[in-house]
Amino acid sequence: MVAFVGTVNLIYGRVLLTARGLEFHTFVSRRVIPWSEVAGIETRRRVIRSRILCDLRVVRVRGRALTIPGTTTSRVMDAELELKQVAIQERWSRAVNG
Repeated sequence: MVAFVGTVNLIYGRVLLTARGLEFHTFVSRRVIPWSEVAGIETRRRVIRSRILCDLRVVRVRGRALTIPGTTTSRVMDAELELKQVAIQERWSRAVNG
């Protein structure tokens, strides 16, 4: 049951890019990762049951990396996923560099 809820949150959750940071919104929680805690945004590819899944993860200065809700896809070369990554990186850059 826990795995199912986690999967649903990653697929149907969302993240808002605000002046404060990344606001994660899922069915069971809300959380803010301040821009000052972000060390990078990376694409993760993994194989699950002979299927390749890709998603975006926020790498934090301290603590574990977190999968960004709403970015999971089964397409390896997904233009929409790349656009999401660029948008997040640009917002992060603007927030950190002023």
